[in-house]
Amino acid sequence: MFKKIIYLTIFSHLALLPVEILAVKARDNDTIKIVSWNINMVPKRLSILTKSARKKQKDRAPRIIQYLNNSNFDIIILQELFDKSITKRFREDLNINYPYILSPIKEGFNLKMTSGVMILSKYPYTLISHEIFNVSKKKDNTAQKACSLIKVNINGKKILLGGTHLDSRNEESRILQSKLTKEKIINPFINDTIPMFLAGDFNVNKNSVSYDSLVKLFALETYPLNDDRPYTFDELNSWNEKGYKAWIDFIFYQNSKKIEVLDQYILRPVMMYKKTKIDLSDHYQIVLKSVIH
Repeated sequence: MFKKIIYLTIFSHLALLPVEILAVKARDNDTIKIVSWNINMVPKRLSILTKSARKKQKDRAPRIIQYLNNSNFDIIILQELFDKSITKRFREDLNINYPYILSPIKEGFNLKMTSGVMILSKYPYTLISHEIFNVSKKKDNTAQKACSLIKVNINGKKILLGGTHLDSRNEESRILQSKLTKEKIINPFINDTIPMFLAGDFNVNKNSVSYDSLVKLFALETYPLNDDRPYTFDELNSWNEKGYKAWIDFIFYQNSKKIEVLDQYILRPVMMYKKTKIDLSDHYQIVLKSVIH
C-alpha cells in the first residue's frame, strides 16, 4: 500500500510537469520588450543651423543598425530619424529581423522634414491613426511633428502602441501637442479590450511640474527605473554638455489587467570612433519588459 502511494504521488507530479513547462513557455511567448530611443539623425545640411546635425550621423548609423540587428527587442520606437538616405538604409538593413516597419510619415508638399518617428516590429501591425500636430515653433517647426498609433498582433494578442516626439524648445507648443495626443490618440482609442502603450521623447523631466501635468493629462502609468543613473539624457554621454541630466524619454502604459510590467531599464550602447569610445546617440535607450495577458 505504501509503495502504491509513492507511485501515485510520483505520477501526479509527472503529470503536472508538462503543464507547468507549457505555462512558463506561454509566459515567455507573451513577454515583450518595447524600446524607445532618440537616435539623433538630423540631416547634415542643417549643420549650419544646429549642432544636432554635427554628430557623426554617417558613422553612427551603420553601428546603430548593427546593434539593433543583434538585439532581442520586439518593438522599437525611434525618434529623430530625419535624414532620408539614412532612413532608407534603416528600412533596408533592419527588415529581416524587424519585418514590419512604419517609416517616418510626411503628408503634403512642403519643406518640412518627416515626423522622424520610425516603428520597428517583429509582429504584424495596422496603422490606426496618425495625428500631425501643426503647432511647432522656430527650429522644431522644421519637422512635421506627430503621433502615430498602430495596433500590433502578438501571437494572437493585440496591443495599441503610439510613437511620438514632442517639441523641446517651446513649452507652449509642447503642451498643445500633449493635448492633441490626448484628444486625438488616447481618448478615441483607449479601451478595456486592447491595452495601450505610448512611447517617445516627451521632452519633460521626470522630476518636474511639467511631467506631473503630462501624466495627469494622459492618465497612463510609468514604471520606475532601477538604475544608479535614472536618466535617458545626461552629462556623462559623450555628446552632451556638463551640468544636465534628465529622464525625458518614456514608455507610458495603460493601467490594465492585460499588462503586467516586469522591468524597465536603461541601455547605453557605445562604439569606437578613431580609438575613442563614443555613445551611439545623445539619448540612451529605455526598455520596458512586460507580459501581455
